[in-house]
Amino acid sequence: MRVLFITHAYPNYVPDLLLHGLRKLLGPEVVDYPKKDCVYDGVLGLGVCPDDQRCPGWFPADDGQIDREDIPRKVATGYFDMVVCDVRALGFLQKSFANWPSSLVIIDGEDSPAGIPVGKYIICRRETDGSDYCIPLPMALPEEIFNWIASYDDLPKQYSIGFLGSTPDGWRRQIIETIAKHYRNALLQTSIVPSGPEPSPAGRLGRDDYYRNLQKCRIVLSLPGSGYDTFRFWENSACNSVHLAAQMPLFIPDDFQEQRHLFKFAAMDQFTHIVDRMLDDRIKSDAVVNEARRHLITFHMTTNRAKYFLAKVKNAFMA
Repeated sequence: MRVLFITHAYPNYVPDLLLHGLRKLLGPEVVDYPKKDCVYDGVLGLGVCPDDQRCPGWFPADDGQIDREDIPRKVATGYFDMVVCDVRALGFLQKSFANWPSSLVIIDGEDSPAGIPVGKYIICRRETDGSDYCIPLPMALPEEIFNWIASYDDLPKQYSIGFLGSTPDGWRRQIIETIAKHYRNALLQTSIVPSGPEPSPAGRLGRDDYYRNLQKCRIVLSLPGSGYDTFRFWENSACNSVHLAAQMPLFIPDDFQEQRHLFKFAAMDQFTHIVDRMLDDRIKSDAVVNEARRHLITFHMTTNRAKYFLAKVKNAFMA
């Protein structure tokens, strides 16, 4: 199957992770155009990515196998079975091709749903509950990142609960303050997100230190960011730790089952109740962790997400 993937130069989790899964599944038949240099350079998601945040080798090497020659003619003559486009690259698509491809799929991986006019194409969306006629397409985890995290499985658990990330005002900060007050043995390493003025903000761990410290925690915590679906959620799902996550009003295909794979909360009293039970050993944590990882590997690696994407899109085109 030949797939043209119209890219935007700026890192973007959902389309980049989908591209990763498709490339691992279909090889050089998946053509990123223009070539997305940042993923080959080890950048995963972060718009401003200092060297200690890079993931060398996470994306399959190009090695001269990807044919990006004469793309407009190939699109015009129906050479590709499917054209996938990051919503951020729609302007490039309009300028580069006389007519939009008939088998066009737009990937909306934004923190909130992008305004996309009605047209003859399929929309896959990160932030959706499935009620907006879009195909839900959450993030997923590359095998390379899973293996990196799992390499620290044998570290002893030194902390009760861990959260390593940014803490803006509001509910997220309230939870972190509650943890700091009630769970003295928690690991809280908070910082701002890297940006142009501060590419390496104080307190932010490099990726390797981040994964190593997460694996020292009995419980890892996922909280919503600018959007509900965050890459941290999928990283936490790979840890040899119990995963505690804020409830998300999203549709996740083959979702993790509450209390079997992870624990979810919507309010502070639920949060403390779950954490206290866990720390008092009233929950069989080993069974939960093993089931969660098995579910992650079966349904939520990037290759799994690519298979799901291809099946859903095929059905939509046939409808």
